[in-house]
Amino acid sequence: MRLRVTLALLACVLTIGACVETASAARRATGPAGPRIFTEYVAAPAQFDLSLAEISFRAPARLANAGGPRRYRSALRIALRGTAGLNYLVAAVTRYNVHRRPRVLVLVVNRRPRGSLAPDLARVGLRVTAARRLGAGRLFLLANPLTRPAPGLTPALCDLPIRGRALTAGDLRAVLSHGAGLGGFSPAAAVAQAYDVVCAQPYSAAFRQAVTQGSSSGCEAGPAGSGCCVPNAVCVPPPAPPPQPPPPCPPCPCPSRSCPLAAAPGAGSAIACWPQSELVACPL
Repeated sequence: MRLRVTLALLACVLTIGACVETASAARRATGPAGPRIFTEYVAAPAQFDLSLAEISFRAPARLANAGGPRRYRSALRIALRGTAGLNYLVAAVTRYNVHRRPRVLVLVVNRRPRGSLAPDLARVGLRVTAARRLGAGRLFLLANPLTRPAPGLTPALCDLPIRGRALTAGDLRAVLSHGAGLGGFSPAAAVAQAYDVVCAQPYSAAFRQAVTQGSSSGCEAGPAGSGCCVPNAVCVPPPAPPPQPPPPCPPCPCPSRSCPLAAAPGAGSAIACWPQSELVACPL
């Protein structure tokens, strides 16, 4: 009898221990070290301009740094939610931390060709996966710095501890790239150049040209003065020159008295004067 009671108590202890371990594992999976998935929306820019957004995290630095900051940088994942339309989209994570937390920079470039009838998107959705320990995400945004500049104002996202005169591609790790890129600029380099544009740091003139000129037209070189239309463009021929007025009629050698005569059929309204040798019809 005593043996049966002992075995029953042992079975209960083992069952309770298994339940506690399962609950502990569940807490670890969904606790501070577990992932947090949330959505951010970046306002799309005007044609041939850009938007730059920064996603930061609100957890206290001590908690955000627990477990090693590098592990949280590598665990950050960004995915496109929905469609990017004709926009070029890049997301990059800083290779260093700001206040012991990583930052995410998101670049959107409007690549709609000149004359295209395709509508622009109002915003681009992003699905962000980050360690729960980092806290909730917070987004800062600046749009259209090329077409609608605001000199004298420093955007809130311009607080990265840049080691040189400007942000460089080596300071970033690209985690998302969607759409046709900018010629001569890698995804990380494009984000760095956009940050330098927004934050009034030195940047390449070739980057501004790559953003403002739009998609390549694909036209082949032709004779001087020839032109062609970019893809999806609505092209019209140049307007025809206005018709030249008819040459003025010579003066009618009529006598002082009026001498209206019938004009030739189909000539329209006219006054015919009888010169000395031939009939001249002058249109009114």
